[in-house]
Amino acid sequence: MVVFKVGVSGDLNAHRTAVPIDHPDRSVTRVKLEYPTVDVSFAYLSSINKAVSANLIRTRATGYRITVMLTTDSFVDRAVACTYANIIDDILVVRVSGQNTFYSFFSDHGAYTADVKIRKIVNGTVTDLAYEAVDVGANYVQFVGALSVSGSTLKFWRQDVIDVDSINFSVPPNVSATDTSIASGRFGIVENVEGGWTSASPTGGGKLLSSKSSLPGAVAVIETELGSDNSLVFSKNVVEISRLAGLPDFLYREAKKYEILKARGFTDEEMELLLGYVPKHVVDLDAVTLGVFEFSPDKSPTAVVVVVGDNPYSEGAVERQKDKVKRWWSPPRGYNEAVELYRQLSRDYPHWLAGKDNFAYQVLGWEELEWLQNVDFYYGELVEHRTHYSQLKQVSDDEIRGRIEELIGKLSSMGVLRGERERHIAKAKEVLSRGW
Repeated sequence: MVVFKVGVSGDLNAHRTAVPIDHPDRSVTRVKLEYPTVDVSFAYLSSINKAVSANLIRTRATGYRITVMLTTDSFVDRAVACTYANIIDDILVVRVSGQNTFYSFFSDHGAYTADVKIRKIVNGTVTDLAYEAVDVGANYVQFVGALSVSGSTLKFWRQDVIDVDSINFSVPPNVSATDTSIASGRFGIVENVEGGWTSASPTGGGKLLSSKSSLPGAVAVIETELGSDNSLVFSKNVVEISRLAGLPDFLYREAKKYEILKARGFTDEEMELLLGYVPKHVVDLDAVTLGVFEFSPDKSPTAVVVVVGDNPYSEGAVERQKDKVKRWWSPPRGYNEAVELYRQLSRDYPHWLAGKDNFAYQVLGWEELEWLQNVDFYYGELVEHRTHYSQLKQVSDDEIRGRIEELIGKLSSMGVLRGERERHIAKAKEVLSRGW
C-alpha cells in the first residue's frame, strides 16, 4: 500500500485560521458557498435556499393560481425540465419576470391539433407564441417537458418518457419562437394548480440546465393577418375523428367517449365538469407547427411566422396555408438569403428588437447563429437600445460576465461566417469593457 503525505508547514491549526472565516465556529456557511446553476435539481436548490415556492396568477380562469418552484436568482440563458403526471391542460415550466408576467410551456388538450404551445403572459395579457401540430391525450401520464431560453429565443422539448435526465437535447425542439418582451427572469417548475385542476404535479423532479442550441430550420416563412382577438389567422380544416383512418389509437378512444356522452345528452360544459376536459372528437388537417418572430399585435395588424413542420395527419398543409395567408417565402438556403429576407421584412416591422442573426437562427437553425444572436441580445440590451436594462440588472454581474465570456470562447472556435464572428467577438468585448 502506498501512503501519500501532504505537507503543511507550521502549525496545522494556524494554517487553517490564517485566513479567518467570518463565523463564530469558523465553519463555511451556505451563503458563502458558490452553488451550481446548471444541471442541478430543484430539490437541491431548495435545500440550499436557492429555490422557493411562489404563486403566479393563472389567467385561464378568473381566480385560479398556480404554485411554482422558482429559483431565487434571475437568469437570461437557462433551461428547465420536469416530469409530470396527470396532465390535462396546464402550464408546466416557466421563466418568470413577475407574478403575472412570464413565459411558459402550455399543454392545451382542447385545441384542434395545436395542443403544444409556448405562451407569453404580460401583465395578465395572454399571447401564444408557438404551436406544435399535434394532439395529445387527456390525463397524459409521465410527460417530460423542457423550456430553454437564450437571449430572445424560446424553445420547448416535449417527450413521452419517464426520466428528466433522458430528454434528448440533440434533437430539435418541438416548438420555438422569438420574443423580446421578457429579457430575464427566475426559472421554475409548476408544483400545483388551484381551482380543482389535477394536472401539473411533478413526479420526476425538476432540473435547472444550461440553455440548449438546436433548432429545426424553416420549411416556409409566412406573413399572416391577425383576428379580432389578436390570434393568427390561418386556414382550418376541422374534421370529425370518426371519419378518418390512420390516427393514433387514443384519438379514436376519445372520440368514442365523446360520442357516448353526447348520445346520453351531456353538453360540452357538462363533460368539462364531469371529466375536467371535453373528449377530443375532431382534428384540424390544416394545422402546422410554427413559431412567431417578434409578435407585437399592438404595433402591427400582421405577424411573421416561421413554419417548421407539416400536419401529422395530412400532408400538404403548409402548401394549403400558403394559399390563404398574406405573403409567404420559401425557406432561405443560407445566411445571406436569411439576412436579406430579414432586411426586407424589417422595413415593414420597424419595432423589431431582435436582429438579423436572430432571424437567421430561427429560419436556418445553425448552432453558430445562436451564439451570434445571443451576443446581439446582450449588446442591444446593455449598450445599444437598452430597452430592458432594468430587467438585466436583476441578473448578477458575474452571471452576465460569465455568459459573455463563454460566448466569446464559442465564437473563437467558429469556422464559418468569419467576418460575423470577428464583429460579434468585438461587440462582446465592448460589452465587457463598458460594464453595465
